[in-house]
Amino acid sequence: MEFYEPAARASVEKALTAARARGARTAVVLGTPDRVEPMRDCLQGSGFSWIERDIESFLASEFTGHDVVVVTGESGADVSRLLHACIRLDVSVIAPITDHHSSRRTVFLMAIPKAGTHMVIRLFELMGLPRSSARAPRPGTWSTPVGYEYHAPCREFLANDAFDPVGRQLLFRSPAVFVYRNPLDIVVSEMNWFSRADQAFSGYLNSCADDAERLSRLLVDETVMGNLRDRINRFTGWMSFGNVIPVSYEELVGGRGGGSDAQQCDSMWALQLKLHIDGDPEDFGRRIYDPSGPTFWEGRIGRYADYMGEEHLALLGTLPQDFMGVLGYARDSFVSSRVRELLERPLVIKQIPPDFLYMPRLVQEGFLGWNIVEMAGQYYAVEQGREIASAAEALQFSLDHEGFPTAWDAVSAVLVRASRQDARNGS
Repeated sequence: MEFYEPAARASVEKALTAARARGARTAVVLGTPDRVEPMRDCLQGSGFSWIERDIESFLASEFTGHDVVVVTGESGADVSRLLHACIRLDVSVIAPITDHHSSRRTVFLMAIPKAGTHMVIRLFELMGLPRSSARAPRPGTWSTPVGYEYHAPCREFLANDAFDPVGRQLLFRSPAVFVYRNPLDIVVSEMNWFSRADQAFSGYLNSCADDAERLSRLLVDETVMGNLRDRINRFTGWMSFGNVIPVSYEELVGGRGGGSDAQQCDSMWALQLKLHIDGDPEDFGRRIYDPSGPTFWEGRIGRYADYMGEEHLALLGTLPQDFMGVLGYARDSFVSSRVRELLERPLVIKQIPPDFLYMPRLVQEGFLGWNIVEMAGQYYAVEQGREIASAAEALQFSLDHEGFPTAWDAVSAVLVRASRQDARNGS
């Protein structure tokens, strides 16, 4: 996968030359006639033969037998739709950089604990996505929902007092990746990790006689950590959000973790297409293994079969199985039955018109002479008496003033300001 600047002919020619050096000779060019026209000279000059298809009438079957799919256009929505059609195709793709490109968006990461978080962080690193602060996420980076590090539980996050019920935060207007794993392998990983002396739950688990008792406790005990269903269901809600790409540990782990290298490649390719990320999925697969990681690759697919006896499976059966079903697992399956469905599910990013996105919303009035106002999912301290009456005024205010990710951050900024003013006044 390679992206080019649509207005720079040299950028297009560079991508075509690189594809030809890899052995490509034939192309399918997708786009409206006015967008395809400038591409013809570049293709001819690079020695390609090609066919042209309109974006409204192409069939994915027409890509068969061609080495490269060349996408044209400037609409992010159109380009995303065309890239999505390439998910299960063994072709190279050359596409334009649009507002949907990974350099123009923030990618959010959520994961069930012990589901392979560090593996996905490593993949983001290989894909050229550095991390930015959850309190100041930037385009071209990955970040996490503020306040929860990697493991943001959907249920608690949406119920939090700092949550904006209007849903204008960047998280809901950006692509996000949610990492899940077979809950039975998760519980075995929990047992090994939380039994360590440096973990808060070690006393709880190490009071058990052996691993069998520890597993029983982690499966059904309600008193400390909650049962396995409770722990998993805190996160499963992310599966239902259109802007979220669910990816399982079993897809990404590859042959070295007991999975499939072919599935690993397919899943990484789908991620690239949905997020508009350059690179070769096979290369990512070869390089993702990092044995020096602190918790990376602890275990393999189906590891639970080495630890769980019939008594544990019987305990599992006493729990409602909704948490297993929504993730696509059964007690006798190692991988999710939903992998293909979710791999092919389109990424749908919420689009909010600017007049609504920036319309100011009063959150707290009269705090030490300031109002806390939310605009476009950010919170601002606005002096009482200053009126922001329209979305246009709110947009300008947001450009001129610092915004905060939560109302609590904005309140804290007011307190700091008041403290400094008291210090200057000698109070």
